[in-house]
Amino acid sequence: MNIQSKWVFNCAPHHIWPHFLHARMDTSKPLLFRLGVPKPVSCKVLEGEGAVGNTRQCTTDRGTIDQTILDYQSNRRLRYRMIDSNVWCKNWIGYLEDEFVLVPPGENTTIVKRHITFSTRGPFTFMKTLALWLALKQAHRYASRNWRRLGYASAHNKEA
Repeated sequence: MNIQSKWVFNCAPHHIWPHFLHARMDTSKPLLFRLGVPKPVSCKVLEGEGAVGNTRQCTTDRGTIDQTILDYQSNRRLRYRMIDSNVWCKNWIGYLEDEFVLVPPGENTTIVKRHITFSTRGPFTFMKTLALWLALKQAHRYASRNWRRLGYASAHNKEA
């Protein structure tokens, strides 16, 4: 299954990029997160800096998700694959890979394209795929809203 998202940010790529590697989300809790979908809280690169082979860890209110970085082109492209998790739905996931591509069409504008590929496993595959698709779409919307906030604050030297 594939999910594609695209957002336009009113700042240069170097204002958004660091937040894919080290970010703290806001405290809001949209509806699906109140129903048990893991809510993103923060993400960080465990080795400190982004590089191919390093581990990006996302913390949710339900546990952590570890991802190995497969492609890293600063301010341009980040691709990673889930390698471990202690979140309740981890056993549903057969494969999950995520990619960000940043395109700067203007000096203070960045288009962020996000593409995720995943598969589910075990019984009730259709239901698991649908549930995971909804959860990932919600997480994408939530994360993009936070990256927009963080990128804007970085571009305007404000506290996020």
